Amino acid sequence: MAQTAMGRLFRWPSTIGQSVTFSQVRNYSGATVPNFTPTSSAELDQALSRFRQQLFIPYGLPRRQRRSMFQEKHAQRLLDQPITVSISENEQFTLRPMKLSDLPTKKEALQVLKLMEAANDFKNFVPFMSGLGMANFVLNSNQWEQLMRVTNKSNKLSTILQCAKQQSTGLQLQGIDLNRRLFFELHTIAQRADYNVEEVKKALGLAKQAIDLIANEHHKNKSWKPTVFEDPLKQPFVIGTLLELSASRAMGEFGGKDEANEVMSYARKLVNSKLLTKHERTPASQKMGKQEKWLQETVPIYNALRLSLLVHGIALDKELHSSLTSKLASVKAALDKQMATYSVEGAKRPFSYDLFQAALKA
Repeated sequence: MAQTAMGRLFRWPSTIGQSVTFSQVRNYSGATVPNFTPTSSAELDQALSRFRQQLFIPYGLPRRQRRSMFQEKHAQRLLDQPITVSISENEQFTLRPMKLSDLPTKKEALQVLKLMEAANDFKNFVPFMSGLGMANFVLNSNQWEQLMRVTNKSNKLSTILQCAKQQSTGLQLQGIDLNRRLFFELHTIAQRADYNVEEVKKALGLAKQAIDLIANEHHKNKSWKPTVFEDPLKQPFVIGTLLELSASRAMGEFGGKDEANEVMSYARKLVNSKLLTKHERTPASQKMGKQEKWLQETVPIYNALRLSLLVHGIALDKELHSSLTSKLASVKAALDKQMATYSVEGAKRPFSYDLFQAALKA
């Protein structure tokens, strides 16, 4: 039945000017055309509609129908003999001649996402990303990091994790750079709220979701076999952020008690990490980008060590307490030394300098 329908697409009637209606019922497995809900901005509504009409619907069609829209030899026939296809039970789409130059660009897609500000706007975030994935618009790590900053500014970092749960978006939480940005943004949720317990709990919940998603990448992607230096789960900044948030929660919600022994567990993992030495000395690179990354990792680790020492029960484990105290001193010394280089008149400062400075004054 499907083969007959597909064949009809290219069997053009000889009667010029006759209108031909072609309908089909498809099972959209992985190619469902996203729908969008009204947003807070007419400009955003128009941008979403444009992407849907000019990119998502064409790429949601069967390959042969899509190719007919972009092949010049079929252009006049599509105009003379319109073909309408059903893209859902309640929506039809008329094939029309298109050029590849008509398609929206990846740069324009990122601009659309930056227009999202209100809560209702972000209901369209995951569908939009799924549409981009369907159209083979693959975002690189830097672009996903940019989106993490954008969403977190609007208190919608959770949409990034929703994307990671949807294979159609193409987001995989594998790379170190990607996860550094994600966990730094989780840290900033708590810091910017002055460690308000509700915000801390939200950030901790998202961090645990991220850990599960990273672990799932290990499970489902057998070809991904990272070394200890490449595995996000082994990174001190990941362990440190979990420790920072769990220790802060213990202080704010449980009166300093380590209710589920999470603080103790994360603290042991952190001080026993062989990679922690990287944060006990200043970065060797003079490049500002490298220094920024080191600070994004080290500031949450410093906070984690500092806050964990305030939690009841840590002092009873003398060996752990001693290790935490020693690591805190060396990490703090490295941070102070690095931050001092930005105090010199005329010195360039990292993008997040004010945030780093505020963390060290806490």
